[in-house]
Amino acid sequence: MIFEKFNLEDFEKLKVLVRDYKSSIGENTPTYEELDKLKLAIKDNLISFYVAKQDNDLAAMCSVCELYSTFNFSKSGIFEDFYVSPDFRKKGLARQLSNFVFSQCKLQGIKSLWVGCADADLEMYKSLGFEIPLGNLLTWSDDL
Repeated sequence: MIFEKFNLEDFEKLKVLVRDYKSSIGENTPTYEELDKLKLAIKDNLISFYVAKQDNDLAAMCSVCELYSTFNFSKSGIFEDFYVSPDFRKKGLARQLSNFVFSQCKLQGIKSLWVGCADADLEMYKSLGFEIPLGNLLTWSDDL
């Protein structure tokens, strides 16, 4: 298994994982326009994806968006889009990908990562290293 920062040349493969991820959490399938926006955001370094590859196929993914936070007065990130394809589950891939992302964040000077999750996923994220509770995570959107 190879872990790496995602390269846009594999965008068609990433689209499959993004669609599968959205479906698995009960969200709408991204439109072509939304996927075009995602591709541009990756190109413009607004979001970074990290992937696990086996035989040139994408087995898992997650994303990090960088920000600055007064939580620890340093660069922080938001950890999202965490998905392991069903054929690759129960093999430690989630932990391996998370550890790879943590090491990459350290290299980039990102001192903390935030994750929002459903109650059902809380223990999984804790076991992966997300240990500090920061209360409830809410969102505002001008799309609603």
